[in-house]
Amino acid sequence: MSDSRGLFRSNLGEIMRAIPSQPTIQVLVPYASAAVILLSACNTSERPTSPGTFAFVHATVIDATGAAPKRNQTVVVSGDRIAEVGDSADVAIPSGARVIDAAGKFLIPGLWDLHVHTRYEGIDHLRLLLVNGITTARDMGGPWSHLNIIKRWRDEIARGERIGPRLLTGGPLLDGADSPWSHAAEVPNEEEGRRVVRRLSAEGADFAKVYSGLTRESFFAIADEARSVGLPVVGHVPNAVSVTEASDAGQRSVEHMTGILLASSSREDELRSGDRFDPVRARALSNSLDPSRLEVLAAVLRRNGTSVVPTLSNGWTRLGWARQDEGVLEADRLRYVPEAYRTAWTRQQPPSVDLETIQFETNVELVGLLHAHGVSILAGTDVVKPFFVPGFSLHDELGLLVSAGLSEMEAIQAATRDAARFFGMDDVGTIQRDMIADLLLLDADPLENIENTRRIAAVMSTGRLIERSELLRIHAQIADSAANWTGVPTGR
Repeated sequence: MSDSRGLFRSNLGEIMRAIPSQPTIQVLVPYASAAVILLSACNTSERPTSPGTFAFVHATVIDATGAAPKRNQTVVVSGDRIAEVGDSADVAIPSGARVIDAAGKFLIPGLWDLHVHTRYEGIDHLRLLLVNGITTARDMGGPWSHLNIIKRWRDEIARGERIGPRLLTGGPLLDGADSPWSHAAEVPNEEEGRRVVRRLSAEGADFAKVYSGLTRESFFAIADEARSVGLPVVGHVPNAVSVTEASDAGQRSVEHMTGILLASSSREDELRSGDRFDPVRARALSNSLDPSRLEVLAAVLRRNGTSVVPTLSNGWTRLGWARQDEGVLEADRLRYVPEAYRTAWTRQQPPSVDLETIQFETNVELVGLLHAHGVSILAGTDVVKPFFVPGFSLHDELGLLVSAGLSEMEAIQAATRDAARFFGMDDVGTIQRDMIADLLLLDADPLENIENTRRIAAVMSTGRLIERSELLRIHAQIADSAANWTGVPTGR
């Protein structure tokens, strides 16, 4: 394994140079006006038409099953489902179907972002996600009141009264006493841990998110109660718990690589006792990474079915912020975020360049090693953190996953098939007959260059199609709404 680590170390400079500096998405759709006018998130006077029957003809289909691309394919969509997939010469187009000539284009499943936060008022999360091709998102924390808002949003989306991705939510994050987050449910003891899990289940949360400040007793009580009510546990690995313990207790995903470097360090016992995470401790951890320990940890994660959502895009953006990189601080995509947020972010103290460099470079290396050992890597971003923009950041993440060692196909699967299977959803995430019609039509081949996922020609969400004129109209509306928003930033 020492050779494997050396390979990642020697290639790291090349990896860093290959990472894009926050490019903007390209919306390129050579079609006429949209066949389906979808409701904007800000204008409830519009009503979308119901999904109809569509036929994408002569497309190259990348179905995300792992199969090789299939050229000259016809994909028929009826209602919210894929009715047929096959050679264009063989598939009959139903009478009355809207035919879309997809010659020279590439069809992939709709994307997932498995780590978003939509509690920031004034930012049009839902539409930004969808126009960037994200048809499902996992909201990873908001106050109890926001849980009810998300439930209302997803009902409206399901009825076609609002456009946005399919939403999965965990409600407030579960943290220890004196949590720094306003959207945390503080859990000071085992009894409260069990009570809050029962409340999450009763109020319709899809999972429970644990956080860093939980005590051992509270974490294991939460895990036990969640198991009894059938609620998955995801999130940070609490500081008081090891990654192996969390995985063995049933934690389904580890966010941001929390605890993984510590668990893979030859100095774990010594460094676990530290109460500060600064460049000195980070460098000690990075330099003491033991590939044999990481291999043992990877075997535990595989055995327990624990996935890792590394959110490399968060680290890359923080590093750009620390370096005062104009590509991050003045990116064109920031026009979709109200100025009040941009001003507040600019006034914050930038992170440490040394610390962010060490953390980012080490996490890129760790993702490559975990993937090489067969650990499930899933795509998520942690949007909206400073200088992040919903939707755009997921495309950054895909590029970073490829830079870390995933193939282009594996990166796409991390944001499609594998994300859906993580939630036990077997009727979405691939392009196959009878699957939910979440589709992304691209102008260029993402297997040739993962950056081509940004070259969006059309988005289909549960059978509703958004084409060029509508995508451009929504982009303009979001930018205009952001420019005119006069509220106070929220979210912390």
